[in-house]
Parts: sequence; structure tokens; C-alpha cells
Amino acid sequence: MHQALYRKWRPKTFADVMGQDHITSVLKSEVSSGKITHAYIFCGPRGTGKTTCAKIISRAVNCESPVGGNPCGKCAACRAIEEGRATDVIEMDAASNNGVDNVRDIRDGVAYSPAELKYKVYIIDEVHMLSTAAFNALLKTLEEPPEYVIFILATTEINKIPATVLSRCQRFDFHRVSEEVIAKRLRTVCEGEGIDADDGALSLIADLAGGAFRDALNMLEYCSGTGEKITEKSASDLLGASSAELLCRVATQIAARDVSAVLSTVADISASSRDIAVFWRELVGFFRNMLVYSSTRGAMKNDKFTAYASKNFTVPRIMQVLGIFCSAEENMLRTPASARLFAEMALVRVCDETLDTDVDALLARMAALEEKVSSLAAGGVTVRPAPAEPVPAEEIPLPDEGEIPVPDEAPPVFEEMTAQVVPAAPKAVVPKPKTVTAPVPVPEKKKAGRAIGLRGFADVVKKLEASEPSLASFMIGSTAVDRDGKLYINLDNDFAAHFVADEGRKAVVSQTIAEVLGKNYAPNMIFPVCPDEEEEHDAVDELM
Repeated sequence: MHQALYRKWRPKTFADVMGQDHITSVLKSEVSSGKITHAYIFCGPRGTGKTTCAKIISRAVNCESPVGGNPCGKCAACRAIEEGRATDVIEMDAASNNGVDNVRDIRDGVAYSPAELKYKVYIIDEVHMLSTAAFNALLKTLEEPPEYVIFILATTEINKIPATVLSRCQRFDFHRVSEEVIAKRLRTVCEGEGIDADDGALSLIADLAGGAFRDALNMLEYCSGTGEKITEKSASDLLGASSAELLCRVATQIAARDVSAVLSTVADISASSRDIAVFWRELVGFFRNMLVYSSTRGAMKNDKFTAYASKNFTVPRIMQVLGIFCSAEENMLRTPASARLFAEMALVRVCDETLDTDVDALLARMAALEEKVSSLAAGGVTVRPAPAEPVPAEEIPLPDEGEIPVPDEAPPVFEEMTAQVVPAAPKAVVPKPKTVTAPVPVPEKKKAGRAIGLRGFADVVKKLEASEPSLASFMIGSTAVDRDGKLYINLDNDFAAHFVADEGRKAVVSQTIAEVLGKNYAPNMIFPVCPDEEEEHDAVDELM
């Protein structure tokens, strides 16, 4: 019967356990000196050697002729335990045996001395899955077991273990194994199994394993199933991994703010049936490497693709991108079915920094400006104001009263307001010329149409906050009045009225009103205004 590689190549001695020297050295010393602890607890990520070390301890303490704290592997006790024939070594999976009755069986069995071996060893895997009652039933036995009993508890979630249990055990924390150590172990396995694989493929597998030996061996076995040589490209295709070149290209597209290109890349990945979440983790890791490379100014060496992509980013910009990417990854974990949507939303945000208003985004934009100014100054270029160019009238900010003469014709928005609401032009918008002495005739109020407040306009502004935050920021707290089919939006100041009066922005407001309230106002029938205090009272009185 075929045996999986991770079982076939499970270490037999402490010396074979790689990447956990801080643990194996202590365990070997305890076995050699005979100072065995009655209860151990091994915690750490999956596939890092917890169960392996537990099995080695069970053989080492019962070995008839241990060698330097390691089991000999040749005596009857070692062979019986290795082959699973020893009744005195009991392995229990707490995930499926988590009730108080299962622990009572252990407590009853502890009372009997070993049948064949020197020690009776209980290995409880995933111990955090035990119920509260089961933990309570285990406490007394765990604290004062017979001298011939050893408990070894293994868990991936140490935070779920009660403090009363932790205080009764000797704790060992297993760490994730480095990529170099995993790749070295994979090379040993390939030589032993006759698998032809290049170094690039093994490095890729070690990287995707995330510090877990078992995952790495499973991926190696999967890639070797074709019977052909495992290359980096074939491993990448089989495992759905993204090459460093692809990740570098995506980073370059983000730097160029090419939304179409990055969305096309996501579409290609989705069309190839690859997991978007896997691609996203790799992209986050690539930007993490960029952050380390840029923060240390290249002191920490990295691959050529990371170095190339880092040239297009500042450190604040990388941190801003990572913040958005990590938030998207959290959303993907909560809602895997919408992984592509979250990825596309995040990529659009990082390509258009105006859509992101948090502190990191603002710092990134400031850093980019500072870098441009510094580069100009370093080149001997003096930064001066740009020469005056013709500016469209709608983009000119309104001046203070008395600074410029009154134009021959007032803008349509304010002319309309002058004819229907107020006796004179708004003071903050169009100052009166010094040559005008005759008062402007005030039309009778009875000629003006009835003013009707537009209910639900606050919902319109709220929707704009989600779709057009820059536009909505000028409209918060505003009100709208319908007069003869024309919509007047009362804003806080002249600058806000001038900003919203842009034809494109009025079109957005018109469309949003239609979506939220079902009312149709053409953009040319929308008039953003800023009435003064007296005009506001007149409008309110007429509305009442």
C-alpha cells in the first residue's frame, strides 16, 4: 500500500527534526538525564513537528538502549511503537473524542501499569477541542499522574487551553520553518525517492508551504504525480501559484495607476480557474518584500523583481497599499464567494488614491509630492508658479467683494436667483460696480412660483458620500427647494456653490436624485446657491 511522503519521511530521531533545535535539544537532554516531565504541551502551526516529536519521545523513554537521548529504532520497544502495535502508547484525536466520557476512559486506564513498556504514554492531538467538562475531568490526573504515565498534549490554538491545564504542563512553542530549511529537506526527499526537480521548483514549494513541512511534502508529491521533471513553471501551473514576474507586472501597473490592466490581470486569473485568494496572499507577500527592501534601502537582499518594482513606490505608498490589501484579504476570508469582487475593489482604490481618504493615503500623496519637489531641486530647477493660462470660467474661484468689476452679464444661476428670490445679486458672488447707482428693481413675490422643499434630499447626499465623497463633502447639511420645476440647492458658502455648479457634478447630482427619489431634474435645471441670512429667512417664510 502506498504511503504518503509526509508519513514515510517522518523523522525517526530528534536529530532528524529540522528547524526546531530550541525544542529538540531540551528534549534530548531530559531523556538522557532521565528527568522526564509528567506532562508536555506542544503548540504551534500545523506541520511543524508537534506530533512527530511526541512520537519520538514515546520511543525514546521506552527504548532499551537509547543513543544520546534518541531512540535506537532497533529494539523491540522501538519497533512495536513504530509499527503501532504497542498498547501502552495511546494516541487520541480530541477533535472527535472531546467529551467527558473519553477523558474518564483515560483516567480509568491510568490506574493500570504498562503491559509491556516502561512508560504508558498518552498523546492527545488537537487538545484545544476538548470540552470544558473534559478539561475539568483531566485536571487531577494531569497534575498527579502515576510515575509510569506521561501526557503529551498537542494544539494549534494555545489560546483556547485553560490556564489551569497550562500550569500543569511543560510548554514548548514550535515555530514556522524557514523556506531554506524546507527546500533543503525537499531536496533530501527527492534524492531518496528518485524525483527529478529543479531548485526553483523546490523553492517555490517551500514558499507556498508557509513554514509547514507536511504541506510542502504533500505539494511535492502532487507535483511529482506526472512522472516528469518538476520545473518552476510546471509547479506554478499545478499549484496555482503566481510567478514573481507576474506580481512585479501587477505592482508596475498599480504604480502607473492603470486600472484597466490590473482588472484584466484579475480576470485572466479567474478565467484560468486559479484561486483569487492564493494570488492575493502572494501579492500581499510581494508588497511586504517591497516594504522591507525599500525601508532598509536595499540592505536586505531580495530578488530582482522586488528591487525593480520598489523603484516606483515610496515607503508610505507601499504601506497604504498593504493596508488596503490586508483589509481586502480579511473580507475574502469572511466571504470567500466574493473574493474577486474584493480584489477588484482594492485594486481600483490603490490605483486612484483620491478614493482613499485615510491617513496612510494622504501621507503617501504628500510623500510623492515631496519626492517630486526634491528631485526638481536636486536638478537645479527652481519651482515657480506656472504661467497664467486661460482658465474656464467655471473653474475660477470667486473673489472677495470689490476686487474685480462686475461682469456684463451675471452667470445664469445667480441671475435666476436675482429674478425670483432676492432683490439684489448675492454679495459674496458678484459685487456691485461702482458705476451702478440705481437700485435693482425687486420683483413682486407673487410672481415667484411656490417653493416646495425636496424631501429625502439627505438620502441623496448620503448616497453621494459612498459614490462621490469629494462632491458630497461640499453638500453635507445642505437642503433643496423645488420652485417651478427648478431645483435650488442651498449650500454653506460660495466656494461650495461654485464647486457643485460644474456641469459634470450637476449631472451626477441629477442622476443620484433620480436613483434615490425617483425625481428627474435635468442638470441645467439644478442651481447650487449660497443665500445670505436675509435671503434664507425670505425663502423659509415663503416655504411656510
